[in-house]
Amino acid sequence: MPSKYNKLQDARVLIIGGTSGIGFATAEAVVESGAFVVFASSKASSVANAISRIKASYPKATTKIRGYQVDLSEAETLESNLTALFETATGSNTVKLDHVVYTAAGVPDVPSLVDFTATKTKPAFLLHRYDAPILVGKLAPTYLSPGPRSSITLTASSTASKPTPGRPLLTALGSATEGITRGLAVELAPIRVNAVSPGVTDTELLVAIVGSDPTVLADFKQTLKKETLLSSVGAPDDVAEAYLYLMKDGNITGEIIYSDGGRKLKPAI
Repeated sequence: MPSKYNKLQDARVLIIGGTSGIGFATAEAVVESGAFVVFASSKASSVANAISRIKASYPKATTKIRGYQVDLSEAETLESNLTALFETATGSNTVKLDHVVYTAAGVPDVPSLVDFTATKTKPAFLLHRYDAPILVGKLAPTYLSPGPRSSITLTASSTASKPTPGRPLLTALGSATEGITRGLAVELAPIRVNAVSPGVTDTELLVAIVGSDPTVLADFKQTLKKETLLSSVGAPDDVAEAYLYLMKDGNITGEIIYSDGGRKLKPAI
């Protein structure tokens, strides 16, 4: 039985996109909080590596850690693959989940506004950032324990509140996630639905964006730091705390929690 404040003790948490970056940090935090974690990613090698890393860090919790591969890249199989994941994660719905966290994203191949076409957009990034979160909202309630102690937490983007010049489509996607969050919160109540909106965070995505050259990467981080009130790039373990909070607070739903170093409040230079 969970204590009054250690509300994740023995909870069951599914993290979709939990093998790297913010998702992996959230998986670590969930395990450290005493919960069972099931995480999923598109690559079997990433799942195996993540399992190995978490078990090495938390050897006493090895029986509470599982991971599965799930392919979210094709529209035709998206719903069936997510259904299969939920079925596997719950033993064909014999063991209910308490929380579902969605952090799957990757580096979006976002066209500029002048290059935008409707046919180019769908396969590029809408599946991960629009269709999949909606389908999670459609499917998850069947596998979640009923009531406000259960939750779904999505991942938005700080560009929704403070757009980045030259990337209007990312702003649109971030705003869409916020709308999906509020719409699902109304539709799925009393199951709670919220979102975390991270700013730039020091994860593998930064390397994927600018490359692994240490000098280039350091310069890029310095530029990003200037865009925040805290003059820092977020750490994944700090951002993970926002996901923990949204899982634990049974009185919050339909909200967006920002962990962006004060980026949206930073005056233009």
